[in-house]
Amino acid sequence: MIEANKYKLGLFVISGISLLILVLFLLGIADAFKPTVEFVTLFDESVQGLEIGAPIKFRGVTIGKVSNITVRPSDNLVRVDMEAELSAIDVGGQEKLSVITRKAEFFYKMEKEVEKGLRCRLDLAGITGMKYVEMNYFDPVKCPMPDVIPPKGVRYIPATPSFLRGLSSNITTALARVANINFDEISTELVSSLKSINAVFKDPKVNGLIQKMDTITTQLEITSVNINKVMTESNLKEISDEVKKSLNSINELSKNLQKQVEEAKLAETTASARGTLDDTKQAVKSFSEVSAELSDTLKKLDEALDSFTELVNNIDEDPSSVFRGKQTKPTEF
Repeated sequence: MIEANKYKLGLFVISGISLLILVLFLLGIADAFKPTVEFVTLFDESVQGLEIGAPIKFRGVTIGKVSNITVRPSDNLVRVDMEAELSAIDVGGQEKLSVITRKAEFFYKMEKEVEKGLRCRLDLAGITGMKYVEMNYFDPVKCPMPDVIPPKGVRYIPATPSFLRGLSSNITTALARVANINFDEISTELVSSLKSINAVFKDPKVNGLIQKMDTITTQLEITSVNINKVMTESNLKEISDEVKKSLNSINELSKNLQKQVEEAKLAETTASARGTLDDTKQAVKSFSEVSAELSDTLKKLDEALDSFTELVNNIDEDPSSVFRGKQTKPTEF
């Protein structure tokens, strides 16, 4: 009976230890046995939102995490230690080589990539404000190597200012400029300008000028209406018919004259010519009446245009006359 209890106790202990090891592996302890490479960067800005364990991404692909964050008092820079899984980085088909060889190859290629513009930068992980380190390529001319002393004994990748740093700086500058604006002075000048404008529009000279312009506009409208009345389609058609009728009468007269001359019947030709001339006179009289009405309308239009031209010339010679009115020239003796 005692031997059986010992057997059950031993089985229970072994099962508990196996279960504990399985839980530890599920919690990520297996990652501690994966080969990693360590490198650091230095940020000359606030790293608010960056925590230990934050992801390290290369062009959006997670390759590691932040292992430590410290402050370097000598130059007020923030040191961020990072470690990347060697299995997440393709070093050119050298998986069969030793870990030391693969690390050496990785760091050799990293130095070449830094010369091409490889930099570290802080980016937001979402709307929560948490940040991560993004590794990407930037223009070496626009993002040169920072003038800092890299830490010794560890691989160093230079950092470039984040987009948030520039945005924060621009917002701060804009707010400072807004704060320097003298809104009281602007308000006072605006009220003064409005009062001046109100006084100008209340000036009798300006009111007289506006009334004069209204009168000219009214005359132009009346003239336009008269022209439209005269130059209607029916009137033009009537004039055209009268002209055609007159031309036909003249043509007929010419034919009759020619015929009468040929036949030497002058008496009949004279009578026919008189009738034709009477028709022609009647047509000319009708055309003269229409011409007189058109001439009267054009005369009114000419007077309105003269008034408008005089107003434009006065404004061109003295633009201030819009507010002061037309000035009377002194009499020369």
